[in-house]
Amino acid sequence: MIRIAAIGDLHIRPRAPLALAEELSGLANRADVLVVAGDITENGRLLEAERAAELFHLVPLPIVAVLGNHDRRCLRRAAFRRILQTAGVTLLDGEATTLDAGSGARLGFAGVGGSGGGFWPDAGPHPLRDRAWQALAVRARREAARLDAALNHLDADLTVVVTHFAPTPSTLGTEPLAKYWMLGNSELGRVIDRHRVDLVIHGHAHLGNAFGRTAGGTPVRNVASTVTGGLVVHELPEVERHRRADAWLATGAGV
Repeated sequence: MIRIAAIGDLHIRPRAPLALAEELSGLANRADVLVVAGDITENGRLLEAERAAELFHLVPLPIVAVLGNHDRRCLRRAAFRRILQTAGVTLLDGEATTLDAGSGARLGFAGVGGSGGGFWPDAGPHPLRDRAWQALAVRARREAARLDAALNHLDADLTVVVTHFAPTPSTLGTEPLAKYWMLGNSELGRVIDRHRVDLVIHGHAHLGNAFGRTAGGTPVRNVASTVTGGLVVHELPEVERHRRADAWLATGAGV
């Protein structure tokens, strides 16, 4: 099994929590890769990024991350990214990366921060009432297009999508319906369902639930730390099982 440790919404301030440092440093025997689903920092300050980098230096695994809306508050984004990259973090912003998951398997990640925009028609009408709403809808489509491009360029045996904003309302839990437009958008889910994706990891929905699916049935995990209570480890099926299934379908036996 491929083990993916995941967490989102760390909201690190200048003083990093000691308990998190202990969790991160103890990942060696628990997981194969760490995924961070955005809002690494509280206010996007470089000092907060430096504290996050100190924590990530403790992680004995590859780290894949996206930025969240709190991280985007930074006015010096290039410097912010460099600080995290020096700690071995691969930041995905409309890009993809592939890791060796062992046994010759390629584990692919496509990531984008995402945006709000709502879940029309999945969860209520889309309130395009003024220019601000229209601008948000344009941004939602642009972020979805960037994720689509990243997935198109990804060649892997197993594919994981990482976002900050939710691609489905199924992981929004007890979040107020009036806030759905702030928490994600259905454009992301539609892109995911056009590709063969094994798992989606997101954060941002602090009052959400941990497990859900896109409209097309792709498994989705909300790993916001307020939802999970800390780091969680998700297991992906063995790649060989997927290969056997593909071969079985190719013979026509699955028709």
